[in-house]
Amino acid sequence: MPFTIEQIREALSRHQPALVAREPDHAEAAVALVLAGTGTNLSICAIRRAEHPLDPWSGHMALPGGRASPEDPGPRAVAERETLEEVGLALDESHWIGPLSHVLVRLGVDRRMVLSAFVYYLGEELAPFATSDEVAEAYWIPLSHLWDPRNAGRFEWMREGAKLLYPAIRFRDAAIWGLTFRVLTLFSDVLDAPLPHLEEVPS
Repeated sequence: MPFTIEQIREALSRHQPALVAREPDHAEAAVALVLAGTGTNLSICAIRRAEHPLDPWSGHMALPGGRASPEDPGPRAVAERETLEEVGLALDESHWIGPLSHVLVRLGVDRRMVLSAFVYYLGEELAPFATSDEVAEAYWIPLSHLWDPRNAGRFEWMREGAKLLYPAIRFRDAAIWGLTFRVLTLFSDVLDAPLPHLEEVPS
């Protein structure tokens, strides 16, 4: 489904994000949903994370972002710093569009993380990437690809011997699922244009 940057700006200007009250034991992280392109030919920046045994999202498709550091003044600064570090895209106030709702992420039995997501428009050009060693690959994915029903799929994950199925978006030989799919769903809700997904897949 095609969108223009003007439509996205208008939708986010009316959006009231749902915020999670932070507890002292909550970790914090942020991602940037970076758009670029012209007219209805917008694309989104996505990455495939490098394989790492200590990364719970090792090898996953993701948006640029990461966990907060003590020197970060706030979640938005986290998203902008991580985007520069991971893919070499410098974001500032001129690129800012607006925030999405928080996502509360379970990291274990008694650990939680609050994820903030922010939307930016980089400009008409699909800028080249300069990836860090945390990123295996970076891509500009057309928004039309995300909303194309032919790309709706499933991701199968084995957990404690049980096979779990999650809604996903197929991209090349990978799948966009889990936390990144949740953030994209929040974005689609703001646009009042739900992402296509397979109804028989449990949430």
